[in-house]
Amino acid sequence: MSAVNSPRAYRSLYIGSWALVAYTVIIILWGAWVRLSGSGDGCGDHWPLCNGEVIPVERVAKTWVEYSHRISTALYGVLILIQIWLSRRYFAHHHPARFWAGMTLLFTITEALIGRQLVTSGLVNESEDLSRLIVMPLHLVNTSLLLFSGVMTAESVRYGELPRRTLSREVKARGALYLTGLTVVLITGAIAALGSHLMPSESLLRGLTHDLAPDSHPAVRLRILHPLIALALPVAMLLFARLPGISTPDSSQTLWFKRFSIGLVVALVIGVATLSLLAPVWLKLTHLLMTNVLVILASLCVFHSLRPVPSPPKSETSV
Repeated sequence: MSAVNSPRAYRSLYIGSWALVAYTVIIILWGAWVRLSGSGDGCGDHWPLCNGEVIPVERVAKTWVEYSHRISTALYGVLILIQIWLSRRYFAHHHPARFWAGMTLLFTITEALIGRQLVTSGLVNESEDLSRLIVMPLHLVNTSLLLFSGVMTAESVRYGELPRRTLSREVKARGALYLTGLTVVLITGAIAALGSHLMPSESLLRGLTHDLAPDSHPAVRLRILHPLIALALPVAMLLFARLPGISTPDSSQTLWFKRFSIGLVVALVIGVATLSLLAPVWLKLTHLLMTNVLVILASLCVFHSLRPVPSPPKSETSV
């Protein structure tokens, strides 16, 4: 057996792929800090250069916050290319790991293009441009798709050769409902985050007053949708699962659905705390972190609904 096809090589790629997923989350959180710290214009309206320079000479904190985020994303792009190269080296052309590594690269490119648009169009910091209502949700959905592709890549390294399950129509409907609901929560969450950034609340009552004021920014008026929809999602999931004719997933699928449900409850608790405590920065970041955890759990639900649990390897060539 060659070193390339050894179990150790597969295991290293599997661990490295999950490390890349973790790094994705770190970059997302650092990008949120760029916005929350008011550092979005730290490099001016230049991209990919920073204030027209490869390495900025300014000693302004927000410049280095923004510049470090750009460096971390550039490194991420290099790591994705390495992952693609390794997946092409280890696996045949039809292997899912190669496909999902390519999708990760695609969403990395679209993420960079969205970031470029934010910077060059001045859609940062206190900008009230209405286009942010589109760009910000698009940004969050794209990062979620990037995270999804990363998880699918990592899991495909280990399980990708297994045959796909045949899913019942009911299970497909359940999965579509959950993913649609999570996407709507993400979209409204991005709008709520923008509204909270543009109009921080001094109290819950003042915040509600701003939400209902006709002259408030649309993001402020729409932010109330996020907690309402986030609270409605688990109720809808529970009711849908109890409808007659909805089949029960097998044990492996049930395990991941339970983990997703637990993550959803934790995210709701953090969301309520964020709202009650008037969204301090540390809770905003915690809320976003939990959102990323939910996306990862949802991705695992999707993957393990499509692939059966593997049997223990029978030979040293098994993965």
